[in-house]
Amino acid sequence: MRRISGALLAALLLPLISFAGQRVKVSKAQFDFKDAPNVLLVTFDTTRADHLSCYGYARRTSPTIDSLAAHGVLFENAYTAIPLTGPSHISMMSSLYPQQHGATINGMHMSTRPRPVLLAQILHHLGYRTAAFISAWPLKKGITGLGRGFNIYSQNFSYHYKVVNAARRGNEVGDASRLWLEKHGRSKFFLWVHYFDPHHPYDLHSEFANLPQQKNARIFPVAASVDADRAEKIRAYDSEIAFDDNDLGKTLKLLDNLGVRDNTLIIFTADHGESLGDNGIWGHGDHIDQPTVHVPMIYSYPREIPQGKRVKTNVSTVDIMPTILSYVGLQFKFPGESGYSLDPVIASGGKNSTGRPTFFLTYAEPPLLPPQLLSMFWTWAETKRTPSLQGFVEGDIKVITSGDNDALNVFRLEDAFTQEKQLQSSDVSIANLSGYREDLDTWYKQTNRGLNPQGRLSKQDLEMLKSLGYASP
Repeated sequence: MRRISGALLAALLLPLISFAGQRVKVSKAQFDFKDAPNVLLVTFDTTRADHLSCYGYARRTSPTIDSLAAHGVLFENAYTAIPLTGPSHISMMSSLYPQQHGATINGMHMSTRPRPVLLAQILHHLGYRTAAFISAWPLKKGITGLGRGFNIYSQNFSYHYKVVNAARRGNEVGDASRLWLEKHGRSKFFLWVHYFDPHHPYDLHSEFANLPQQKNARIFPVAASVDADRAEKIRAYDSEIAFDDNDLGKTLKLLDNLGVRDNTLIIFTADHGESLGDNGIWGHGDHIDQPTVHVPMIYSYPREIPQGKRVKTNVSTVDIMPTILSYVGLQFKFPGESGYSLDPVIASGGKNSTGRPTFFLTYAEPPLLPPQLLSMFWTWAETKRTPSLQGFVEGDIKVITSGDNDALNVFRLEDAFTQEKQLQSSDVSIANLSGYREDLDTWYKQTNRGLNPQGRLSKQDLEMLKSLGYASP
């Protein structure tokens, strides 16, 4: 595979963007499209790994995703950087943690001083046609800043949940993305498609209400005889995954019909998972338990990625951007402690791994200052930037601490890391506890850049924030 090294990139003449006092320079004249793949990034919202059949779930919720895994590499232990839609996707697109890019809760814009480099900007600069089709308001470009680098950023929503929060169904976002793909699919393209359906409120799709059971499953849904209400909600949640999986199958078929499937790098993942009554918890955002931070991650690229492999290495969604750039042919390490390319891990089947801890955090939904009308736009300022929870996994050990480090909980991960068992203080040595705390402190200090996010919200976006409790009335 041809590579453009970091040294060569630094020597090229066309500056793309400045970040943290350094310049990322990419020359389109030096870039050869011949060996570079198309890129299709598919993100399912609120989708936990252990509810996909390729991860061992009893219901066959994901035949299309299962097929992707069979023709690529599945990471059994992938983690989101943060269990919130907007900040999580910004982390994917920038390879930076929330405290680095500045967006720490939904409704927060990424930093503008300085601006992070985004994946779409680099690929667009290299000559890719770029398009994003999103399906929920937390990803609106005016809120997140994610529109930079995309020729098309489609955010046409068709319905509302929680009164004013806008979204659209999986078939709608899928149809729109396929219209674009039919026109541009034979050009070099980067396409991002975001499916929102598994998010609450869970709507039962009748055609996927009674999914077939797969043999040799190891993860089973809650039985109605144990908790009928919870079981029904989970059945609806599973049907929404299956609904979006079915639509994704149409996109993969279109790639086959266009004759470009073998030359397309496909990445499937989720922004975060969802607690479905686990330990009495529902939803996501306030916790970093396994159901909310453990996400699916699959890479498929028939020309270069092994097929049917499963990798146990702990990885993060911040690794997505450098991995894509690596397969495109760019080797570049962004400033700071951020993601790294999984190319060597994939090629070695998990044997070539750094073994470093995989970090994640979340922020409580703090009260925000009342909106101020500046230059005809709404601008929000956050009152508190300290994470409410931080954590990491290393091997089969998981550590969680509150943002002010007044508590440290240690877990041993079980059942392919879908469950966690808290260890008693007698099970963990004082030296290990001290080391875990030092690891978390060091990581956060190295990544906490104190950036100043600035977002511009319309009045409609303001109402969405209020409905979620993010804003003072």
